[in-house]
Amino acid sequence: MNIEYSCLMPTVYDYTKSLDGDAAFFGFLLATFSITRMFVFIPIGWWADVRPFREVFASTALVGLIGCFIYGAAGALGNKWWLVIGRILTGLGAANTTLSRTYISKCVEADQFAKVIGVQMTLDLFGVMIGPALIAGITKVNFDYGWFHFNEQTAPGYIMAVLQLFMFVSFLTTFVEPPPQDVTQRKTIRRKSLEATTNEDVEAAIRSQSDNKQAISRVILTGGGWFFILTTFTVNFNLCALETVATPLMEKEYDWHAIENSSFFAACAFIGMVAMLTGMWIDRNLSGRKAIALGFTCMLSAFAVWLVWDRGQDLPQAPFLFGSAMCIFGLCVLTPANSAYFTKVVEYQGGAQGLFGGIWSVFMSAGKSTGPIVAGYALNLLDSGTGNWIIFALCVPVLTINVLCLPFIATTMKNMDNVTKNLAEENRRESMQNESGGGGVNTSLLKDFTEGDENT
Repeated sequence: MNIEYSCLMPTVYDYTKSLDGDAAFFGFLLATFSITRMFVFIPIGWWADVRPFREVFASTALVGLIGCFIYGAAGALGNKWWLVIGRILTGLGAANTTLSRTYISKCVEADQFAKVIGVQMTLDLFGVMIGPALIAGITKVNFDYGWFHFNEQTAPGYIMAVLQLFMFVSFLTTFVEPPPQDVTQRKTIRRKSLEATTNEDVEAAIRSQSDNKQAISRVILTGGGWFFILTTFTVNFNLCALETVATPLMEKEYDWHAIENSSFFAACAFIGMVAMLTGMWIDRNLSGRKAIALGFTCMLSAFAVWLVWDRGQDLPQAPFLFGSAMCIFGLCVLTPANSAYFTKVVEYQGGAQGLFGGIWSVFMSAGKSTGPIVAGYALNLLDSGTGNWIIFALCVPVLTINVLCLPFIATTMKNMDNVTKNLAEENRRESMQNESGGGGVNTSLLKDFTEGDENT
C-alpha cells in the first residue's frame, strides 16, 4: 500500500485540478482514504482475532483492487467524486495494514518486537521509494484506447489494481497463518496472573483478560498506551500535512513538476529508511526512549527552520528541503520504538493484539485524516494572501502537546525497557543451557513491570 500512496502523491494534485477540484477538495480527497480506514480498523482487527488471517487479507485486497481501478477510471468518467469513491474503497482494502503488528506479536518474542517492527516499517518506506520511481518512469506515457486513458495521473490507480490482484492471489495460495502458540512455553511479558499449570488454564485466563471491558483501560491508562497512541497521531498528522503541501508548494515556489516531485518523495523515503535503521540501532544499543527523544528534537528543529526562514510569500528552497529532511528523519527515527512500546504494553496486559492494533490504527488514521484537511485549509489561506508560515504554524500545536507529555511517560518507558532487557537475558540463559545439553528449564514469567522501580 505504500507503493500505491507514494505513486499517487506526485500527481494527485494535478489530477484533482483536471477534474475541477480546488485545494480544499485536494486535502479532503487525501483524507478520505485515512478516514475510511479509521472507521474499519477495529472491525478488521476483531475479524482477524476470530477468523483466519488469509480470509481477512484476501477479502480486503479484492476491495482495494476495485477502488484502485475506479480511481484510475475517474479521468475517463469526468467527475472528481469518482476519485473520492476510489479512495474510499482503497482505504477499505488498506485497512488490512493494521494486522502487521498483530501478526508480528503472534510470531516473535516480546524482546524482538522493536527489531521486527522496524524491519517491517523499513520495507514500508522502501515501498514509498518505489512509487515515485514508477511515476518518473511513465511520465511521458500517454495511451488511450476508447474510454481507457493511461497517463501519469491515472497510472497510480491502474498499476495498483494489478498489484492488488497479485496480492489477492498470493493471500489465497501462499499465505502462511501464524503458528499456534504454546503459551506455557513462549516467553512473554504477560501479567503474572496468567501463570497456570496447563495450556487450558492459561488460554482461559488470556481469553478472560482479552474479553474484559477493562482491558482498554489497563492498556491505555495503566500501561501508558495513551502516550504511544498520541505519538502515532502526531507523527502521522505531521507526515501527511507535509505530503499534502509539498506538491502544491514546490510547483508554486520552485516550478517543479512530476519528475521533480517524484524525486522529492523518493528522497524522503530514503531518509526515512535511514532513520528507521538508526532508530532500531538506538533501541537495541541504548533505549527506545532515547530514540523517541531524538525524534521529537529533530521534528521541533524542522519547524524552527521553516518558520525562521519563511519570507512572507517566498520560502527558499534549501531551508524547505532541509526542514523536510529533518522532519522525516525525526518522525521515522522514533516510530519503531513507539510502535514496539505499544505492542509490548498490549502483550503485557494480556489484551487481544488484533483489537488493540485496530485502536492504534484508528488514531494513526485520525492523524492521516486531519493532517491533509488542515493542510488543505492552509493552502486555501495561502491562496488568499497569507504567508507560507501559516502552513507550518497550524501543525505546531499538535507537536507541542506530544512533546510536553513526554516527561510524564519517561518512567513507564524505562520500566518497560528493564522488563524487556530481563526477558532477553532470560531467553539468552535458557538458550545457552539448551546448547550445553542442559535441556529446558522451568522459568517463571517476568515480574509485573509496574514493580520495575526496583530495577531502575
